[in-house]
Amino acid sequence: MKRIAAALSALSVATTASLPFSQAHAAALYFEKSVVKTSSEKTCLSFASDVANSQRFRNAHRSASEVAGEKDGAYVAITCVGRPNQQAVAVVMSTSESFETAKAVGRAIADRIKGIACFDTPC
Repeated sequence: MKRIAAALSALSVATTASLPFSQAHAAALYFEKSVVKTSSEKTCLSFASDVANSQRFRNAHRSASEVAGEKDGAYVAITCVGRPNQQAVAVVMSTSESFETAKAVGRAIADRIKGIACFDTPC
């Protein structure tokens, strides 16, 4: 939960920092969690990188806990949460000026990451 809170805080700061202070903007945030086909947090982040590459994120970057970039008018951040003896969870957060855009992009990315399968063991 700490990672999710940290990711949401980072996304909020990144979004706020990019907005001019002289104007009021109402940005929308959409997030979705997806159970992925691995129990490894590291492998989940690898899946997130694969999605960012295949979906051609602009200004993409990766850290030890996040993969992020821009896609179709939205800023997308993906983080993963490993859980003991369970599948990992990818949390996809998408922000845009329009909730419809944030939701469409966020859902598309969440659907992609949960569809990835690992054929090597361990995964």
